[in-house]
Amino acid sequence: MDTTKIPFGQASEPVESSSDPGEIAAFGLAINDDNPQYADGRAVPPTYAVVPGLQPFLASVLRPDHEALAGGFGAGHGETDLYIHRPLRPGTVLRTTGEVSSAVVNRGGLNLFNRVASVDEAGELVYEHFWSVIYLGEVTGGDQGRPMADHTFPEEARSRRVGSMVLGTTADQTFRYAGASGDRAVIHVDDRAARPMTGDRGKFLQGLCTLGIASRALVALAAGGEPDRIRRIAVRFARYAFPGDEITVSVYDAGPTAEGRRAFAFEAESGGQTVLKHGRVEVDAA
Repeated sequence: MDTTKIPFGQASEPVESSSDPGEIAAFGLAINDDNPQYADGRAVPPTYAVVPGLQPFLASVLRPDHEALAGGFGAGHGETDLYIHRPLRPGTVLRTTGEVSSAVVNRGGLNLFNRVASVDEAGELVYEHFWSVIYLGEVTGGDQGRPMADHTFPEEARSRRVGSMVLGTTADQTFRYAGASGDRAVIHVDDRAARPMTGDRGKFLQGLCTLGIASRALVALAAGGEPDRIRRIAVRFARYAFPGDEITVSVYDAGPTAEGRRAFAFEAESGGQTVLKHGRVEVDAA
């Protein structure tokens, strides 16, 4: 793979979406969050950004046969870094585009980030979402494109634990999330397709479903129960979580940011494994 051949900054055609109130409420239920603010239109789940962003992301991902990826192969969704520049209001029309923005070389290959941006009717940025795809194989050319902001877990924060929440999942979790988000990848809804990756466990939760479920704890423990205070959520997907298993989310105070916000580190465990790591959430002051 050669990072110098990656076509950075070529935006996909904009996709328009309506931020339908019923769709927003359904998304909240699909991540097992019955927060009444989502049902009555007072707020939007932070990770709802995936709904307007999914198709532009897919449209902007490099095809496997692109010359820049020669000799490598895709291995899944690696990280996500979501910036919420202003709270979304139900009924707002969004126009969303995607583009390849960054290439970060690691020991096993390449983390390729796509920037997915949603603007409102006035052209104001609402969501800026960086999604990565991992490619394995030999890489030349080094890091390229837009530098990515760090969200490494600060070890000193472990002494400032805020709390934890144990969150349940359901046997039909991946189907409900697929319907609400549009993420219908076969490995999340078909046991046979997933078993080469997971063995007898079969299908596993979409990474952004796991994060969406975890966001209930982030709103409660980091944002004082106020979803609109959340301005950034970043995380690395470490392991699979499975339908029916509990997810334990732990949150730690990571101190103030340069912008005057409060930062928190978080991680999540399920089935005895860390499924989300190097998590960071930034919130506006109360």
